[in-house]
Amino acid sequence: MAVIDLLEFQDQSRSVLGKRLPDDLRADIKIGAQLIVRESQMAIFYRGGQALDTFGPGRHTLTTGNLPLLSKAVNKLFGDKTPFQAEVVFVDCGLIDDDSCKWGTKEPMNFSDATMGIVQLRAFGTMTYKIVDSQLFINKRMKSSSIYKTSDFANWAKDTIVQTMLGVLGEVMKTIIDLPALLTKISSACKARVAADFAKNGVELEDLRIGGISPPPEVQAKINEFSGFGLFKKDLPQFQQYQMAYAVRDAAQNEGGMAGAGMGAGMGMGMGMGMGYMMPGMMAPGMAQQQGGYPPQGGYPPQGGYPPQQGYPPQGGYPPQQGYPPQQGYPPQQGGYPPGGGLPPQAAAPVAAALCAGCQAPLTPGVKFCANCGKPTVVEEPSTVPCVQCQAPLPKGSRFCPQCGATQQAAPPKCVKCAQELAMGARFCPHCGTAQPG
Repeated sequence: MAVIDLLEFQDQSRSVLGKRLPDDLRADIKIGAQLIVRESQMAIFYRGGQALDTFGPGRHTLTTGNLPLLSKAVNKLFGDKTPFQAEVVFVDCGLIDDDSCKWGTKEPMNFSDATMGIVQLRAFGTMTYKIVDSQLFINKRMKSSSIYKTSDFANWAKDTIVQTMLGVLGEVMKTIIDLPALLTKISSACKARVAADFAKNGVELEDLRIGGISPPPEVQAKINEFSGFGLFKKDLPQFQQYQMAYAVRDAAQNEGGMAGAGMGAGMGMGMGMGMGYMMPGMMAPGMAQQQGGYPPQGGYPPQGGYPPQQGYPPQGGYPPQQGYPPQQGYPPQQGGYPPGGGLPPQAAAPVAAALCAGCQAPLTPGVKFCANCGKPTVVEEPSTVPCVQCQAPLPKGSRFCPQCGATQQAAPPKCVKCAQELAMGARFCPHCGTAQPG
């Protein structure tokens, strides 16, 4: 059996956290052997699975003086200079910040989002740590292994971080839309909880950083769409125009073939529906003008036709050759509207001639009986009245003239004392209380 007189362990790559010597665990260590412990290392002697003595950085000569716990067992069996069997574990206690400190999720984490339901998230980041309690670290993590690497610790640490992060996300975040604002809070909470788990294994967590938490591409596309809709949530018509513009662009890029035909049909349906929504608004002003404007609500010509047998308009043309209105202009004495004696488009149709109520034949003005059927004639009073300013014909009850805009109602009365406007028929002034003349 070999006898060891020099104990040391070098690892320039710093990929080993713990190394047990001798390698075959059968060599004897000679009393007086040299023990070299490098900077940031600790050396711990084990015998029978029990930790006996610990040495810090430096060069040590193994004697019964500096092995007080081990010397009792050595002296009892072998004497002061007899070789003894023992194990030495070298532990790297320096700060670890190499590539093994990068962590990330092996599989997506399932997160219950309040807006989108179950969403799978991925996360990644870095960590830095160091061993502060060598014996606790060997007992909890290295155990009886001959070598323990940084990759071995990283596998355990990554699982711990991911599990802790999933719990933190469920507590502090409701939806991934709020993730950017909560990233710092999530990182701090994860670091505090992971540090407690590391401490139980004799390791101090120096830093834990979250590089990012991201959803899968299809979920990110939905978030981008929701964000784009938020630009127009206060103005839905603009959003519809925005969508239509993209549809037109896509149709232009996919012209021809069945795809182009399908897109064209879809666009036709969409534009048709849009025109259907727009038509009522476009027709509303014209309908309102017909209800309160000119010609009368009964329409023109009368339902019975004008005149019988000859059709409409008469063969001689309408208006008659002498023109309508008369050559003296319309309205007379007030300059006419519009200049030149013509009629505005709204007043171009003249008032219909009186017709027999029985046979609808035209009646001669002033007659009391119809010359065609002999029935008494009842000539209705004209349904129009002239404008108080421009004399244009207006339906009875009109409040304003559509040609000149003049008010057709009489001016409201005023108080005889304070000259305030009063309601029609008011007997007392509501402002000063003065009685008004009847």
